[in-house]
Amino acid sequence: MGKTKATADLICNDQFITSPPQTNQKTKGRNTAAKEAGYKWLVINGDDGYPIAFDVTAIRKTRRLVLCMLLGIGIGVDSRSAEPQPAPEPAVPVAADAAAKPAVDWIRAGLNTNVAAWGLRNGLRWGLPAGRRSFDGPRGLIRVRYPVLANGEYDLINFIAVEPVVGSRKGFSELERSTLDGVAGKRLWAIHPDAPEQPDNQLVAGQITQLDSGVQSLTVSVGIERFENGAHVTLIVTQRSDSPDELEVAIHAQPDSAPIDYCILTATMGNKARARQLWLKDEVASSLTLYPNYRQADFAPHRFFALDRLHRTAAGDVLVAITTDEANPAAVEPFPGRPHWRYVGFPVTQYWRKPAGTWRDDLHVAVNGRYTYWLSRQPIPGGIAFENFELRERFYEGQRFVFGITRKTPGELGIAALGK
Repeated sequence: MGKTKATADLICNDQFITSPPQTNQKTKGRNTAAKEAGYKWLVINGDDGYPIAFDVTAIRKTRRLVLCMLLGIGIGVDSRSAEPQPAPEPAVPVAADAAAKPAVDWIRAGLNTNVAAWGLRNGLRWGLPAGRRSFDGPRGLIRVRYPVLANGEYDLINFIAVEPVVGSRKGFSELERSTLDGVAGKRLWAIHPDAPEQPDNQLVAGQITQLDSGVQSLTVSVGIERFENGAHVTLIVTQRSDSPDELEVAIHAQPDSAPIDYCILTATMGNKARARQLWLKDEVASSLTLYPNYRQADFAPHRFFALDRLHRTAAGDVLVAITTDEANPAAVEPFPGRPHWRYVGFPVTQYWRKPAGTWRDDLHVAVNGRYTYWLSRQPIPGGIAFENFELRERFYEGQRFVFGITRKTPGELGIAALGK
């Protein structure tokens, strides 16, 4: 995970880099009770080895909700969104077509899960950090999980950080200290329609719309506190029932934001899957080839690939992917006897996609690498792997990027580089 050195990054300067966060290695949790920011939490081990924190107060509310349902008392749930995405075809209320269409098994915070998580069951699931100090990794990052474990259980696959560039200053959602509580990592929160400026990690269900075709979409607005360089953005995160493995993120500048040159969404943890293959238009770039002699315990410099080297689908989308070069990554124990950085699921393809009509000529992909795991001197088994993986283009209002995780190979996605 983590960030890039200023000397290797896009118009970045040493004086603007903040100190690194506390360790993000997995810490197997015991069942404990903790008090965090004035709330009582019940902490249990999650399926992926990360402890999961449950708000005891909210659990009590859920018990009251179930009791009311048993008694036949109707309770209304406000699932309006602050900024719903306009649908490409007419949207109708879900209830109006419920009899004709099968139900979509959505995961929705506050409705069927007591954590800040959303997604489609058996598809990609994403979430936000909880509290002052999150129990599932550094703060300031979107969590992305996928059912790669036995019996369809989920594991954390990657994080997505937000890194806006204003002039020569780059912001880091993971590294910058919050001005709200002084903790490393900017606050990210699901925006409640009745309190859009209140960063209190409420369990907001999000808004569901249904198209005439029967496809449903779930939209959640995510607030981010203002960055040190003056950038201030909101994210509109959308999933569609016909694309369960994808997450679309639209970026909107707030009225008080400084002018933004770039707003980079970077997948920060390629090292967990030991991703060494970058799938382009007609070639596969290997981290082992790009960084043949790199052995430092830091970030290898960025490598950039212009638009003309990126794959385009038949529909005109731009698509770029990363994969591991290992047939069975679950067989490898990076830290023998400990769960740190262990990838225990089946191999997946991670990718960024820009839909046709949303990309411009300056679009390009950027990657960097690590020879050792983040905040350690432990060499990555098999050699240097990609860490940060991102599509970049100059910022414009409403800019959209799609991140996906799938069991499909790059060839099954249409990338036929080298016949693989």
